[in-house]
Amino acid sequence: MKLIKRYRNRRLYDTELRKVINLTDIKSYVLNGRDLKVIDNATGKDITITVLATVLGNAKIDFKKTGPKIITLIMHKGGIGFMDIFKKLTLASIGALNLTREKTEELFDELVKKGEMSEDERSQAVKNFVDRTVESSEKARKWAEDTFKNMSTKFLSRFDEQIVRLSDRLEQLNVRLGELEKKVGRDSR
Repeated sequence: MKLIKRYRNRRLYDTELRKVINLTDIKSYVLNGRDLKVIDNATGKDITITVLATVLGNAKIDFKKTGPKIITLIMHKGGIGFMDIFKKLTLASIGALNLTREKTEELFDELVKKGEMSEDERSQAVKNFVDRTVESSEKARKWAEDTFKNMSTKFLSRFDEQIVRLSDRLEQLNVRLGELEKKVGRDSR
């Protein structure tokens, strides 16, 4: 597991490579399947989820390519509870798009006041903006729900697989223990 330390100045330090890295490097580690742990150097606290969420929120990433891998890693590190919070935040940010309608209407109102746009053009522009925003918001909401549902399913199925394997192993150990107890009982006679 790759250990990354974050210092007070918010710099990230790769202890294996012995050099300062950035969020792009963290993204590369995730894309290359490297398991990593990020700790705050001052407190020793595990801040992996926080750093991964920062990488996920970074506008410079290709979300379709990187997002699912980072989300999977966040789920692995933080579990479903964190993902529920993350899902709510994502859906809330989609709702924030609707607030931009007010700002857009104000912008179009200014254009009407300056005579650069007629009232009819303003109405049509606002309608077009609202239609595109609603369509985009719906697509984003559906994508977010589908992504989180898919990730949750994958996470839970892996968890279930691990439980089944551990149960099988435990059963094997119990059988072996029973055999050893019988053997010890026979040998002690």
